[in-house]
Amino acid sequence: MLKKTRLIASLILFSLISLYFLDFRGFLPDQLQFLTELQFIPALLAANLVILAGLVILTLLFGRVYCSSLCPMGIYQDIVAWFSKRVIRKKKYHYSKAKSVLRWSVLGATLVTFLFGFSFLAGLLDPYGAYGRMVTHIFRPAYLAGNNLLATIFTSFNNYTFYRVSIYLLGISSTLIALAMLLVIGILAWWNGRTWCNTICPVGTLLGFISKYSFFRITFD
Repeated sequence: MLKKTRLIASLILFSLISLYFLDFRGFLPDQLQFLTELQFIPALLAANLVILAGLVILTLLFGRVYCSSLCPMGIYQDIVAWFSKRVIRKKKYHYSKAKSVLRWSVLGATLVTFLFGFSFLAGLLDPYGAYGRMVTHIFRPAYLAGNNLLATIFTSFNNYTFYRVSIYLLGISSTLIALAMLLVIGILAWWNGRTWCNTICPVGTLLGFISKYSFFRITFD
């Protein structure tokens, strides 16, 4: 029951965040801005101490709930891993030695550059921001194309529920970076689950360390 509840809540949150990035009609209420405020690095960049403290306390209580249920990048990897298990029957993940040097080096570099006033690395490795770039650069043009197709069909029946919009790319270099992250993170998740979270993501490294001291350890069969 607990597992199903977590999965449903995660999928709802994942869908809302994805629609938030895709929405061009103002269909979603402005109140969904809080989805961004709940994310770790956006809260850090905004110096939102209340959210940061809340996420740390949540991790101390229940472990890395943020990574599995609040972070869209973590949920994306879980979805890819779920499909891989359906395609490759009897698939089992193999234990691999923790890349501690890499993980702590990335986290250290992110913290040092941030403390010196450079937020580029934190913004680049921010899992929420990275997922947002994947959606807006890769999926949003397809979403707009689908809207225009529906607009053409509905208009032919004098139904103007949909209207045509301009389709544009947000820059070749940024699109290529978003595509590379989509493929790399997706491939890693396909073969070995949430590898990005456990190896590169500075938020995953920090919360993973904090979760070692969590009061309750939630496990799912």
